[in-house]
Amino acid sequence: MGLSSGRLASGRDTLAFVICIILAIAARMAPSDVQQSLGVAIRSTVVAPFLSLEEQILSIKEARVNLARVVAERDSAVVQAFAVRALSRENEELRRLAQLSSRLPMSHVTAEVLNQAGRTEGLTFLLSKGRNHGVVARAPVVAPEGLLGVVQSVDASTSVAIGWPHPDFHVSARAEDESIFGIVGPLGSEGPNTMVLGFRGVPYGEDVPPGTMIYTSGLGGSAGVYPSGVPIGVVLSVADEQEGWSATYVVRPVVHPGSVSHVIVLTGPKIGLDSLFVARTP
Repeated sequence: MGLSSGRLASGRDTLAFVICIILAIAARMAPSDVQQSLGVAIRSTVVAPFLSLEEQILSIKEARVNLARVVAERDSAVVQAFAVRALSRENEELRRLAQLSSRLPMSHVTAEVLNQAGRTEGLTFLLSKGRNHGVVARAPVVAPEGLLGVVQSVDASTSVAIGWPHPDFHVSARAEDESIFGIVGPLGSEGPNTMVLGFRGVPYGEDVPPGTMIYTSGLGGSAGVYPSGVPIGVVLSVADEQEGWSATYVVRPVVHPGSVSHVIVLTGPKIGLDSLFVARTP
């Protein structure tokens, strides 16, 4: 039974093939007007679904090409926008740095931060200037907004500095009215990715209101390597009070290491900078 069915199907295929050959020969031998009519009829009936499918495939391919082109143009525009924004920020930073450099009354060196810190980094950073440019260890590092850190070690052409988040950083400081003095050092994290400083050793009973600007005092032993009058940060709140002894205040720094690409290293004699920074700080 199966063999008979196979033979029957094979015979039908052969018959269909022979019929197609005969029709093709007949169409080939027919007059040209008849051939054109047959071609139109075949294209509008048998071949029509295949032509429609081919048109759809071509449309899909063209749509994909157009989509890829639009996505590429959009991505290119986004990259260019970010590049322009970053370049604008860097130009503004350099402009403010040049203004600060022109007003500094002491010798100094402008340097580039070679290893740009992340938003949660900034313990140490590499500077593009070293001993050959006049940079020395323990030289203060400042930005247009205020104090960033201090040089830790120096090579011939580069130097390594620590930022204020570093555990070894500390600086003698005062309130803006010069009535309260203390020591500023890293305190911890005020919130996600937000490092803060602590204004320690404030005598118990002295009040430092929120919003008070804290500056370097230029006093102290190892903490006195900084000239006076450099902004450090703004008081946010009281962090800890030891009754009858002292209080510690939370200070938000004016400079974030992750946002700085160029700095100034103060290399000259320690001269008070009160008039330079205080006039520029609200």
